[in-house]
Amino acid sequence: MVSQEAWLRNRRMQTELVLLLLLLSHLSGVLLTPVDLTNRTDVGGLVQDHHIDLDWLGTLLKGFGPVLVPQPTPESAIADDSQSDNRADADEGDDSQSESRADTDDGDDSQSESRVDTDVGGVPKEETLNRKRLSVDSDFLKALLSSDDEGTADQGGGSGPLNNGVKISLEEDSSAGATENYAAEIEGLVAPSLTVSYGSGGENLTQGRLQNSTTENVEGGATESSGGKIQESVTATPKQNEDAANANDEDNAGRNAEGNSANDNAAEDTESDNAIDESAEEVLGTDNPIIPSWYNSQEYDNDLYPYTGWEDPWESWGWPVLPTEAPDTTPEQIHISWGNASSQMVVMWSTKSHGTGRVQYGIAPGNYSQEVAAVYNNFWYGNNEGLQHIYRAVLTGLLPGRSYSYKVLCDEDVSPGFLFTAKRDDLDWSPELLVYGDMGRVGGAPSLARLKHEAETGKYAAVLHVGDFAYDLHTEGGKYGDDFMNRIQDIATKLPYMTCPGNHEIEFDFNPYLTRFSMPQSPWPGTMDKMWYSFNLGRAHFISYSSEVYFTDSPAEEQYKWLLQDLTEANSAENRTLHPWIIAFGHRPMYCSNVDGDDCTTAKSRVRAGLEDLFYQQGVDLIIEAHEHSYERLWPVYNSTLVGTHYRDPRAPVHIISGAAGCNEFDGVCVNPMMGPKGPWSAYRAWVPGLYGYGRLRVQNSTHVHWEQVLAVNGQVIDSAQVIQHRHGPFGEE
Repeated sequence: MVSQEAWLRNRRMQTELVLLLLLLSHLSGVLLTPVDLTNRTDVGGLVQDHHIDLDWLGTLLKGFGPVLVPQPTPESAIADDSQSDNRADADEGDDSQSESRADTDDGDDSQSESRVDTDVGGVPKEETLNRKRLSVDSDFLKALLSSDDEGTADQGGGSGPLNNGVKISLEEDSSAGATENYAAEIEGLVAPSLTVSYGSGGENLTQGRLQNSTTENVEGGATESSGGKIQESVTATPKQNEDAANANDEDNAGRNAEGNSANDNAAEDTESDNAIDESAEEVLGTDNPIIPSWYNSQEYDNDLYPYTGWEDPWESWGWPVLPTEAPDTTPEQIHISWGNASSQMVVMWSTKSHGTGRVQYGIAPGNYSQEVAAVYNNFWYGNNEGLQHIYRAVLTGLLPGRSYSYKVLCDEDVSPGFLFTAKRDDLDWSPELLVYGDMGRVGGAPSLARLKHEAETGKYAAVLHVGDFAYDLHTEGGKYGDDFMNRIQDIATKLPYMTCPGNHEIEFDFNPYLTRFSMPQSPWPGTMDKMWYSFNLGRAHFISYSSEVYFTDSPAEEQYKWLLQDLTEANSAENRTLHPWIIAFGHRPMYCSNVDGDDCTTAKSRVRAGLEDLFYQQGVDLIIEAHEHSYERLWPVYNSTLVGTHYRDPRAPVHIISGAAGCNEFDGVCVNPMMGPKGPWSAYRAWVPGLYGYGRLRVQNSTHVHWEQVLAVNGQVIDSAQVIQHRHGPFGEE
């Protein structure tokens, strides 16, 4: 007889070895022992192969705390052989005292213990279990995983709850040659390293929980009983000693066959099966079980969302199954912009899931007779938490000035219908535009409401957003950008949303800006070496440039070359006659009255040094800027020198700063105070925290341009000016 100390030491060593092998098998993807792949557990809609879950294995590594392990049975429990629990006593041959799982051959069933005895119908007698709390995890693991016969003769039985939802029921006979019977109730999983033997019957069906019960002998065949697979009841039967095993060889086949019959009948029992006939609703409740997702910190109902995950190529076991959202290709963040030609309009949108995007459109109202496919981009850089599926479709063949209906489709999801007016390419009209910069996700709310109303009037040809979006497009992994784009959708689905980059777009190499917006004459997604473009509208030639090339690694020399070429072409006799006004817009000002230390407040402004001479020499009439969270209109100025105090045929560019749309750099309050002395070139300036506003620009004709600044809170015009120019062309030439 092996001493308890030696038995525990042996168990501990073997358990540590088994645990190490289990861990290695999980990491390498190779099972160390066979697993019945046909036996799967369905828990709350989550179907898994029988393998060790990583969370469960992690709990094992941390330790279960106090658990119940096999202990020696007192002599008093052994003295009375007539009351002993003997499952397989082949040496004595007394079947009346033996435990039989399906004992139809013997006539005396009154003393036998039967887990499922459908022929007799008797209630199994209770067994005496000796319990002792220990904190030796290796002992428990060995008791759970061991299949050897060492030290079984003197071990008692024990059972107890584990702190991770696992229960172990251990029953043993104290006489020589007795077998160990370990019953493990593991919610949703079975250890793959076990060569399992399943016991049928009601004793393993504890606390009203539904279980699936299967019987498999280590030496012989197996029988299974069907039923709701809420939990698995596993009985591991170690190999008996050689004599006992030989004596029972002939009985195994009969027991397996009779076990099948017993299992079939057990499904019909109501009382002796210990609640096996209870429905899942009675056990789990009528509400659908919720399985929390550790993948994205949300919860999903198993009836609404399918569960997918990585699978092992051998399909034997894999990583834990990951719950995912149902595919959602609903278009959102829809906005439009002009294309390379007047007959084009670009439509962009985003979705939660990847789909096949397209746009249907036609001459309004309600005509969707034409369809164009969209180009897709996986938008992740600077947008790891935002919607990463973004689409761009180019509508072609548009008739100038005609209204079009359009709607966005992605897979089976369809957006509401929208309307836009195709760009006019004639000269005899007076286009109006909404102009502003620095509008955030939070602080820009007052301006946003007024701008939505303006967009619904149908008066305006486009929007010019002069840098700084959302504060910022990449904030919270792109969630601010998603929110901002949805906020401006009521504006940007009606009016082409024309933009230029600001300093708040610098992060992630401008990628959130260059991917969310598509501008003319530029690739999509855009690149840092092409963040500028131009277009003609009525009697004006518009130029969008980047002031950020002077503060980043963007190629300032490339932009300068492009600007020089574009302005040279615009100053040709033909073009300057057709489009006499040249209007440029970029984010950072060359001059300002603010006292915040920005580039425009210094004597050596980078933007001024890079662009002022070029714009002066090429005769740029109007320069629209933002960046300062205030409004300021300047007199004609060049080289820090006041050129005139009027706007009739000015001989230098006129600068207008409209950056008061509503930033949220300071919890929704834009703070750029104008507390310094007013410069000699400052014609009008206004700054009050929270009083946001935007501009309206109207190109009236070849000689007149009108500007006004609107207070967002009530629509009041706080400043207006009209610039008159009869001598369009390069300044400095008389």
